Amino acid sequence: MQYNLTAVFAWAADCILLSILLLPLWLRNRARMFILLWSAALAMMGVGLLGLTYVDPKANLLFALPIAALVVAEALSAAGLISLYGEDRPLRFTVLSLSVWLAAFILFSISSFGPVAAVASYFLAVIVIAIYALHFLKYHATFKEVRFHRSIPLIFLFEAVSALAIAVTYVLEGPAAPHEGALASITLIAGFVLFSAKIFLAVWLSIEKYEFYLKRLAFHDPLTGILNRRGFFEKIGQRLKTASATDIFAYLTIDIDHFKSVNDQLGHSAGDAAIVRFTSTVEDGIDLSYLFGRTGGEEFAIFLKVEDERAAIGLAERIRLLLADTGHRHTAGSTPLTVSIGIAIQRGAGFDLETMLSQSDRALYAAKNNGRDCVVAYGAGEPPGTAERLQA
Repeated sequence: MQYNLTAVFAWAADCILLSILLLPLWLRNRARMFILLWSAALAMMGVGLLGLTYVDPKANLLFALPIAALVVAEALSAAGLISLYGEDRPLRFTVLSLSVWLAAFILFSISSFGPVAAVASYFLAVIVIAIYALHFLKYHATFKEVRFHRSIPLIFLFEAVSALAIAVTYVLEGPAAPHEGALASITLIAGFVLFSAKIFLAVWLSIEKYEFYLKRLAFHDPLTGILNRRGFFEKIGQRLKTASATDIFAYLTIDIDHFKSVNDQLGHSAGDAAIVRFTSTVEDGIDLSYLFGRTGGEEFAIFLKVEDERAAIGLAERIRLLLADTGHRHTAGSTPLTVSIGIAIQRGAGFDLETMLSQSDRALYAAKNNGRDCVVAYGAGEPPGTAERLQA
C-alpha cells in the first residue's frame, strides 16, 4: 500500500479511544441508543483501519474483512445519526447495508474485478446507506427542533456523490487501483473527513436535542404542552422588548369553573382529561401568535396585542362559547366545562405587568361574583366595592 500507514494507524487508535470514551455516557442512560451506535461505529472503524494496515490488498478474500468492518462502521454511524430524527431500526439497517456490500462484493469478484471488488463494493454500500438516509430524512424524519438540521441531508448527499466518483475511478483504474498511491490517499482522506463530519454533527445535534428538551421541560407544562407560568412570563418579557409605545396589550386570566368538584367527584385522571380538553379547545380557537399558558392548577392566561378593548372581549367571549359548545358535544360522562375570564388592557407606554395582572385578577373575581361562565373587563362590570375588598 502506498499511503501513510502511520497516519492510518493513528486514525484507527483515535477511533478506538473515542469508542471507549463514549461507552460511559451510554451506561449512564441506556435509553440513548444512538450513543451506543456511535461507540460501536467508532470501534468498527478502528478495527477496519487496523486491518487495512496489515492485510495485503492482493489477498482478495482476506482484504474483504477490514472492508466489511468499514461498511458496518458507516452503517452504524448513519443509523445513530438518523435515529435522532426517529429511525428506530438501526440493527436491521446495518444488516441490510452489510448485505448490499456482500452481494456487490460477490458479484464484482465473479466479474474478475480482483482487489478492486472489495473497495468498489464498499463505496456502493456507502452510496446505498446515504440514499436511504436521505429518503428517511425526507419522508419520515420526526425531529426538526435542532438548529441547522439540514446539514445532515447535505452531508449524506455529499457522501453519496463523492463515493460514486471514487467508485467509478476505482473501476476505471482496474486491478491496479488499490496500489495507486494518490487514489488510495484521496480515498482515505475523503473517508476520514466524511466520517469525522458525521460523528461531529451527531454529537452536536444530540446536544442540541437535549438542550431543547431541557428548555421545554423548564418552560412548558408537562400535561398540556403549553407554556407554564415561568415560560409564559418569559415570553411576555420578550414581546415587550420590541413593543412600541402605541401598542395595546390584553391580558386574559381564564379560570375553569368549579374545577375542584371535578377532581373530587370524578378523580384526578378525569380532571387531567378536562384540562387537556380545555387546552386543546382554546388552542384551536386562538391565533398562533397569541401567548397561551397555564399559570396555575386550573388557571390559564392569554397575552396578545389588540386594537382595542372590544377585540379582547370578543376573543374572550369566543373562547367561552367554544368551551360551552365543546361541553355539549362530548360523549356522555365527560364533564362540561365553563370558564370565567377577567381582562386587563394596557398600552406599551408605561406598561406595568404587575398592575396588569392585578387588574385581570380583579376582573376575574368580578366574573366569578357575577355567577361564573362570563367575561368581565377591568373597570367594566365589576361589582361595587370589588377593588376595595381586594385591597383590604
